[in-house]
Amino acid sequence: MLHIIKVNAKEQYRLEVLLNNENIIILNMAARLNSIRFSVLKDQSFFNSVTTDGQYIRWEKQVEISLSEVFHLAQK
Repeated sequence: MLHIIKVNAKEQYRLEVLLNNENIIILNMAARLNSIRFSVLKDQSFFNSVTTDGQYIRWEKQVEISLSEVFHLAQK
């Protein structure tokens, strides 16, 4: 089953998502920061605190993105 191995916060509000199949997804979050859901990520130090449990990308208990949503957002 596909899962996230690691997620790294990068410059300009990008996420580098490493998957267990050795693929890497670069997710640009900059355009989404004006939405209600993602607006708390404007704080760069908070954005940099990103973690994963393998199925979700999380910023504490405030924001989360599922692996399936990562694929969806990457296509936009």
